[in-house]
Amino acid sequence: MINLDKKIVIQALDCGLQALLVINARDKALPVVYVNPAFETLTGLDASEVIGAGIDELIMDGELPERVDARVGDRPADGDRNLEQAWKLKAGGSVRLNVRLSALYERPGTPSFWLLTEVARADSSPGEAALRHALHDARRRLKSLERTDPAAGVADPAGFMEVLQRDWSIARREQRRLGIVVFQVDCLDAYRDVFGRHAADSLLRKIGHLISGLLRRAGDFGAWLGDGQFAVLIGSATDAQVLAFAERAVHKVRNLAIHHPRSPIARFVTLSFGSATEVPAWTAASNTLLEHVQEQLVRRQAEAAASRADNAPSFTTQTDLQRITR
Repeated sequence: MINLDKKIVIQALDCGLQALLVINARDKALPVVYVNPAFETLTGLDASEVIGAGIDELIMDGELPERVDARVGDRPADGDRNLEQAWKLKAGGSVRLNVRLSALYERPGTPSFWLLTEVARADSSPGEAALRHALHDARRRLKSLERTDPAAGVADPAGFMEVLQRDWSIARREQRRLGIVVFQVDCLDAYRDVFGRHAADSLLRKIGHLISGLLRRAGDFGAWLGDGQFAVLIGSATDAQVLAFAERAVHKVRNLAIHHPRSPIARFVTLSFGSATEVPAWTAASNTLLEHVQEQLVRRQAEAAASRADNAPSFTTQTDLQRITR
């Protein structure tokens, strides 16, 4: 039997044409822990608005799944049954659906999660269903385009924050470690002043392509943050593994040997970076790790600049200066 990585399973769910959501059955509030893009298409609600919300905030009418108490010996009503529900729409009102309730188990016994899968709209025709599937595909393609930065050629800041929030929620629920690396293209403004905007954009695309090419696992994700910064999300990795990845990317960019005549660091384009990993606390926000890494990057750059200043040659006489500058 092949053991599939959880990231692969989530990607498979994301490709489904039927709307579905997963609920934590053992939490009193029955919070939503996952929705697929088809759910977003159907309701108009983004995953970021739904993850963590109680199911009673999303279902306006109909039978709700019950909370499961693992300490109680009596099992809840069996899953794998059909329900009729009215799901909330972002534009207002609701849509009536026939849904399938299925129990998900982490181990034999009582369910850990409930899976609600759209079977059909209570009032839809086959033609309407086909149209909605086409709209789902179009929305997914459009969303992919909207999340790509045209200059850097990788996901844009909004796309990064969306994936960060999703992966943070998963890591917090499963108490897994999540790592972030933020790369800074050193002296990018000076490079742009010398070679122009188009050359700078070409440089960013080369670096973005290089960083993306170093991502080996399906769940790892790279994006452009703006202001000369790229960011990478790495799941289930130690500090040492994240550091090794960052240093490998820095070395690869250095080996591109892209000339930079105004860099005080080297003759070629270089990267600086900050990195950290964290097992998310239940009360921590997803942007705290990113802010910590960016602060570390700023400190490293300041320390490197101070070190260069300390090691710079000093000219004690006018003759020394003239000899160096000839």
